Amino acid sequence: MTEADIVDRPPTGPDDVLAEHRRVLAAGDHLLQQLDFRDVDHDGSDLAVELDLDARITNPRGALQGGLLATLVDVVAGRAVLQAATAPLSGVATADLSIHFLKGLTRGPARAAATVVRLGRSLAVVTVDVLDMGTGDRCAVATVSFSVAPPEPPSPRTPVPNDRRSAGPDHQEQ
Repeated sequence: MTEADIVDRPPTGPDDVLAEHRRVLAAGDHLLQQLDFRDVDHDGSDLAVELDLDARITNPRGALQGGLLATLVDVVAGRAVLQAATAPLSGVATADLSIHFLKGLTRGPARAAATVVRLGRSLAVVTVDVLDMGTGDRCAVATVSFSVAPPEPPSPRTPVPNDRRSAGPDHQEQ
């Protein structure tokens, strides 16, 4: 089997999916790596990320494309939860994302400032303000909830059968 065969076949299980994800990240080919996100300080937030505007990510009116704004919100909110966790997590998964678009973000950079409102054992809630730093305008407000995954338990050892019922009717203990 060649490397091309491996790349061209779809992942068949969780291990294949994880391996492919790691390969894409290592190669720098993941979509999120193509966006120039950078962490910045923002008073009152748990995490803030900025993104410069250019023609690759704006709509025909020159505003940050709404789907990319939603991606920015989701990324900063998820990272804020992971950073705020006091116990290890195996990950978070977006359960709900609600965005209110208030105004086109046209000058930039776009800044998404996330605040973790609640972080429980199975659910996290984050608010995100999206600002146009070139104009000072608040362009969107969002609430994101995440399903929180606890760390994976260690893989269990193969159990040793200790069930007398499985030994058959003639089995006697000695």
